[in-house]
Amino acid sequence: MNGDLETIYTELLQMKEELQSKLFEYASFRSPAEHVSMNEVQTTTLLYHIKEELQDVSLAIAKIEQGTYGICEATGDAIPLEQMSILPTARTADDFLYHKQYEKKAFTPYPHESDDSHFEAFHM
Repeated sequence: MNGDLETIYTELLQMKEELQSKLFEYASFRSPAEHVSMNEVQTTTLLYHIKEELQDVSLAIAKIEQGTYGICEATGDAIPLEQMSILPTARTADDFLYHKQYEKKAFTPYPHESDDSHFEAFHM
């Protein structure tokens, strides 16, 4: 296992441990007398998302151990480790599309015009 993959593997193991702790914490300390309230619905939703993330992390760990980590499930093409380090639970190359769109919108400077013509619509 190379250094980058070892780093991702260690990070995934840590994530798994943290998710298991959260799952235990939320599942174990619920009041048996709790009725279906907004708090109960929120807790149930949170537990669902923790379980989903735990499954994704466990799958990624298993793929590293089997030597299939970083292979797109849709195309069979390799996904670069640089990308996998950003989203270690990615299963397809398409999993990165949201992040690319976000980065494009977040880090693209607004095109400023030399005059104030873009403000005309607000002052009509």
